[in-house]
Amino acid sequence: MAELQQEKRQLSIKTGVVRRLSKEYWMYKQEAKEQELVVEKYVAEHRESHEIRKQEEILKDCSQMVPDTRRRLADGISDLDADAAKDTDEYRAAVQALETAKNDE
Repeated sequence: MAELQQEKRQLSIKTGVVRRLSKEYWMYKQEAKEQELVVEKYVAEHRESHEIRKQEEILKDCSQMVPDTRRRLADGISDLDADAAKDTDEYRAAVQALETAKNDE
């Protein structure tokens, strides 16, 4: 019985990880797009070069987070997919989180 509880706990933790990483991935992608617009705006307005460089640095940081988060999300998805205990509420929540995460990619 304790083993089943431990499996459910692990499943619920992994589901939470996938949900969190899915949100993070979407947010980083959105932030990178918004930052691209800011850089374009600064260039079009002929702002000072240090302001433009700073915004480009922010864009670079945002852009670097997208592939990293995507990799961590893929790892979380495969980990969750491999570790599902079939007939539990936690499993159904995990499947729902998996579908959402796969659609967000």
